[in-house]
Amino acid sequence: MAAVLYEPPEVLKAFADQFGIEFPLLADVGSKVITEYGLLNTAATGNQAGIPYPGTFILDPEGRVVARFFERAYQERFTASTILARLEGPGVDGRMAEELTTPHLTVRTWPSDEVVAPGERFSLIVDVTPQDAIHVYAPGQEGYIPVSVTIAPDPAFTVHPITFPESDIHYFEPLDERVKVYSHPFRLVQELTLSLSREMRARAAETGAALTIRGELRYQACDDQVCFMPATVPMEWTVRLKRLESPPRR
Repeated sequence: MAAVLYEPPEVLKAFADQFGIEFPLLADVGSKVITEYGLLNTAATGNQAGIPYPGTFILDPEGRVVARFFERAYQERFTASTILARLEGPGVDGRMAEELTTPHLTVRTWPSDEVVAPGERFSLIVDVTPQDAIHVYAPGQEGYIPVSVTIAPDPAFTVHPITFPESDIHYFEPLDERVKVYSHPFRLVQELTLSLSREMRARAAETGAALTIRGELRYQACDDQVCFMPATVPMEWTVRLKRLESPPRR
């Protein structure tokens, strides 16, 4: 991991020392690399001249860009763990996961980040493992209740549309039909962006501040012979809040 910034080396060193940053901060003198990547914010003037539109690039071992993550508002940023959760990388391991068990499946839930700041885009992870010989219905399947995640509304954050993994096709012999299902373990990643409102900034600056997010997983399960009644699993995540830190000054 490395960050490319337009500030001079002495400013970046002071910033890294102040906040204990251990990964490389690369000073792009004259914003040459920023310009080559097409990220120069030409509207920025004064001491912000040369600043890029912020974002994250993922490179493979040969240096090729294989993914990128950008937000419309420069104040909002993907956390590194959210990017790893999207890519199903090793950075999100669920050590603090809560495990819930129903007659049909096991659900493990945890937040991608234990600590978040206003403007950060983080994830709520839901790992679902159907019991043996059990399947649940995937979005797009008519006639059954598909898997869904609902987050209780809260002005503290914005909920983004969730992306579901690719489903399997299951032949349900009793009704002679083929249906979209999940019959193997699958992961749902629900992304949220913490509000940048004045109220949230003040709340995040308080000592010991935390945010609890509540939601539910709804599904309908079947085995090879019987379909069960739809079920709902309540879920809850708690993250600690941190204040926004001042950016380095030129």
